[in-house]
Amino acid sequence: MESNQEVQISTNAIISFTDSYTQNKQRKEKELLEFESKSARAIISFTDSYAQNKQRKQNEQQESESTLSLAQVTSRLESLSNQIQYNNGCKLVIQIPKLLQSLIALVTFRIGTHLKQEIDLQRIEVRRQSRWCLSSIQVYGDEQIQSELVRQGYGRVMSITLSKAGGIDEEQDEEIYNGLRSISRFLRGLHAGRNNDYQPSFQPLPLLARRSIEQLEEEGANEEIEAQMNNRYNGLIKVWANDAKDMILNCFIYRRRR
Repeated sequence: MESNQEVQISTNAIISFTDSYTQNKQRKEKELLEFESKSARAIISFTDSYAQNKQRKQNEQQESESTLSLAQVTSRLESLSNQIQYNNGCKLVIQIPKLLQSLIALVTFRIGTHLKQEIDLQRIEVRRQSRWCLSSIQVYGDEQIQSELVRQGYGRVMSITLSKAGGIDEEQDEEIYNGLRSISRFLRGLHAGRNNDYQPSFQPLPLLARRSIEQLEEEGANEEIEAQMNNRYNGLIKVWANDAKDMILNCFIYRRRR
């Protein structure tokens, strides 16, 4: 019971934070369109309007993130990941409305935007912990959960994470490494199925594998994977890049062997 309550507390906080972030992002996009339209009609006042709009967006961004601090979100994500891994919380988590959608949104949280280094590192940690939660759900999920992950665009968001990995030196390498490993393990499970003592078993799921590869291709992940296959500075990245490429190229091999 205590474990279920902890999951519920964490998921409520994560979903609430993501909803606030998404709504704020949509509002800013709408304001940007309105701003551009007004600017076209009033070029003379463009500079002043831009400065005011930029300041307002910065204030809104700070207000949005202060609703629930990045450190608190990271803590809740870490707690959720632990519940999934060590307390068999995967089935419970997947039944919570909007949670997968929220986690997928947070995997790309503020990606490509930069403020102070401290805030950038906190955002990287939010993305990292969100990715760990999704990875834990995938690793400990049954066939139904694999299907739901594909439906929600798990392959697509992993591709975006890989192609826009942000950070500084080790942080960037870690994001690339984890992205490649997640893609490789996910596709391997869909291709070959599962039958071991520590994960739910399921038969090969070739249709889900094909759809996931389509998501990768749509986001240009193939080019990024091929680039990392020639990585001269990090051997582990190169290994997982080659493995991910093998999984993509061998999309139909497992099905032929059945």
